[in-house]
Amino acid sequence: MSELVLRTLVDGQDAQRILAAKAPGLLVESAKLRYHPFAGFVFDVPQLAGRIGQAHALVDYYSGKAFVSDPWQVQDAEAGQPLDLVADPQWNTIDFDTARERAKALLSTAVLRRARLAWRGGIREKSSIAKVWKPNWVIEAKLEGKSYRIIVDGLNGGYFFIGS
Repeated sequence: MSELVLRTLVDGQDAQRILAAKAPGLLVESAKLRYHPFAGFVFDVPQLAGRIGQAHALVDYYSGKAFVSDPWQVQDAEAGQPLDLVADPQWNTIDFDTARERAKALLSTAVLRRARLAWRGGIREKSSIAKVWKPNWVIEAKLEGKSYRIIVDGLNGGYFFIGS
């Protein structure tokens, strides 16, 4: 499989509630669901007592940042419902092989930190997906007369400001 779309777990109302809890006076003007391109990887990870676990990682094609993620919940294919896909801006992008290296480095570090001296290494890539479309809410909002643009992660509700 070379492409999949992740199911949105945080809906628009949840995204707005998350922001309102942090900034009670925030007035949301719009909330738009957009899908951002990531590379996706599943690794087999040795654990204690000879067991093997799995770890999922996503790597943002635009920022190059790697994230450990929960196992992916894939969106059902809904006929006739177009997705708002973020187009490649042609700046600050990484290729698939670089994404693979970053995912593996991130997971190796995370596993080593958790297992400490008991870890013997050897994470192995089990599968990869060239394009994982990850849902994010793009929120346009005002607070105390100032405009803000905020992204709320459609998987876990994390947020960050992308403009004001």
